[in-house]
Amino acid sequence: MAEAPPRGIRPASLRHAGVVALGLAGAVLAILVVWSPAASRGLGLAATLPARTMIAACAATVVLTSVLSGPRVVRWDLLAGGSVALGGLALLVAVHDPAAAAALILLLGGLQATLPARRSFSLRMRGPAAAALLLGAAWLFVHTTSTGAHRVAALALGLAIAAAAGLAPYLPDLDPDEPPAASCLTWAGFLAPALALALVLPTRVLTLKSDELPVFSATLIGLGLVNLAWGTIGAWRVPQEVEAWRDSFLADWGLVLVGIGIGVLGAGSSDARAAAYLALLSIVLVRFPLYLWSRQVVRVAGERRTGVHNILLSAALSGAAPFAGFPVRLLLLRAATREAWPLAAALLVAMVIWVVHAFRLGRTLGRPAGRPAVGIWVTLAVSVVLGLAPGLLLAVARP
Repeated sequence: MAEAPPRGIRPASLRHAGVVALGLAGAVLAILVVWSPAASRGLGLAATLPARTMIAACAATVVLTSVLSGPRVVRWDLLAGGSVALGGLALLVAVHDPAAAAALILLLGGLQATLPARRSFSLRMRGPAAAALLLGAAWLFVHTTSTGAHRVAALALGLAIAAAAGLAPYLPDLDPDEPPAASCLTWAGFLAPALALALVLPTRVLTLKSDELPVFSATLIGLGLVNLAWGTIGAWRVPQEVEAWRDSFLADWGLVLVGIGIGVLGAGSSDARAAAYLALLSIVLVRFPLYLWSRQVVRVAGERRTGVHNILLSAALSGAAPFAGFPVRLLLLRAATREAWPLAAALLVAMVIWVVHAFRLGRTLGRPAGRPAVGIWVTLAVSVVLGLAPGLLLAVARP
């Protein structure tokens, strides 16, 4: 007579319980940082209001995509994993020590790299590892007495932001068949906005002096223009839809970097900083959820029919009024015009080319039904709110 299998807790159940426990801890930590700043300061954590608003936006995206995902998605796993990431991001925006920030970047990268995927662990850790090393180098150089070393620190910090977001020249390998949670697009669309915000907020992990700011500003503007050109042209020309979505994230990040670069040191600094912040919120609240639902929508092979919702999605992704990208473009063009007209001309050309790939991405969402359809309409509504009331949002998130 065959023996009965031993009873007990299975390893899969243990892993699931561990993820749930970490998710609960992450959710509690995010709540402390966002809604209980006094309690978080008691733990030695202090996040600025813009950073707390960004964490709240990330939390809203986790809830929205978890509740309104399609039937093939395990919603509780998505919610638990997103809550773990929220806890790490809340810590990141609330710490002041560069060593702690570098360690948290590695931790977040390591947690995502442990998810089942087709790429190896080492390949997925290249970006976070480069960001941590560059941040450490910037911290070392800024504490020397040499003026040249201080400028190298500013350069290293700018490169660290690009590496942390997974941008050119640190583009990670993209496997179109990877699950969305393990994809580099989840890093660029969900994790990196709060991470970049933590690195560029003044007096956070690294303080630059007035003679170092021009180097930092030029580095970010240069990287921003490279990513903007790469993203707008690439999303138009690449053959696969997932690659087009990756390049569209690069284009959005190009606007962010240019905005931060002008905002650090420029005639239109306040407009540029506002544009960069609104662009980061738009990445988290609009582009990233739409990317997730584009992976869940079942489309008929060869289908080219375009509905009203596809046209609205294309307009939202192109930055047309009254959607979220419109005030970003107005503010950034105004700031760039005050800084240097050739920069404004380059941005305007990129924004015109942008329209082409926006309509391509709009068609990738097909004709959704059920929960994903509701999620897409909710995302469009959020984009309209961001586009119509940017001043209110900026007033709420003012440091």
